[in-house]
Amino acid sequence: MAVAAGIGLAVVVSLVTGSLLLVAAALVAGAVAPFAGIASRARRRMQAFEEQLPDVLMTMAGSLKVGQSFDHSMRAIVNEGLAPASEEFGRVLNETRLGRPVDEALAAMADRIDSDDLRFVLMSVTIQREIGGSLADLFQTVSDTVRQRQQFRRKVRALTAMGRASAYLLVALPFITGALLAVVNPGYLKPLINQSAGRLMILVAVVMMALGAFVLKKIVAIKG
Repeated sequence: MAVAAGIGLAVVVSLVTGSLLLVAAALVAGAVAPFAGIASRARRRMQAFEEQLPDVLMTMAGSLKVGQSFDHSMRAIVNEGLAPASEEFGRVLNETRLGRPVDEALAAMADRIDSDDLRFVLMSVTIQREIGGSLADLFQTVSDTVRQRQQFRRKVRALTAMGRASAYLLVALPFITGALLAVVNPGYLKPLINQSAGRLMILVAVVMMALGAFVLKKIVAIKG
């Protein structure tokens, strides 16, 4: 898909513009697009799982309190829950039926989802098994903790929404301005494309914009 998208977009751009620089940029953009799409879907799936995690833990806690086993509590998630949580716990149950230990199956699920909240839950379960205690009470407590962590993240995103919108606008503005200039006066931007100094300026500008976007993303990123 990456090869086909890159070559297809490059051919279209070459037929429209004939610029080698734009053709090369289209080739790279088309090749990166499928990977970016898959990464975006994976990120949305992880976020959906994390949103469901507090309710999943409460459901498991309720099942354990009425005397059901840990496997039956996971089966309740599979039967009554929504995707992707039901799909992931269903895979865990299938792996345990084939002889894989529950701890390893849950750890593999955490690696697939790549969720810090899920790893926090599994670490709590491991500690509880070592020191003893009620697993149902643990799930209820961890569910409240995870819910508070998610509320904190939402608050941070709300407080930084204006800054992130400004960053998106500043990154998009040069491209929008360049497109408008290309439409209004097609020859105005030719020195930037045809001359080596112009191409170097474009490269420096893109690198600086990428560094700025990376710094802004790190400023608003919450770890832990």
